[in-house]
Amino acid sequence: MVALLYDKPKKAFLHNDLLAYESEENDKQLIYHFKKGYVTVLGEYSRYYDNEVDKAYIIRFVISVLRVD
Repeated sequence: MVALLYDKPKKAFLHNDLLAYESEENDKQLIYHFKKGYVTVLGEYSRYYDNEVDKAYIIRFVISVLRVD
């Protein structure tokens, strides 16, 4: 696996919602949900598998908390 962080973050547009769930053993709990729209891409990582390259992007995810009692 090779990881690369960009010198400057890049702006990208997700054309569809992007979400992932845990496996059935963990009751299929939601892990993350990026909504369609602009995101900040911090970098990428690549993995070589059967003479092919799989590439994924590192996306910044911000959770806003308005009030904590």
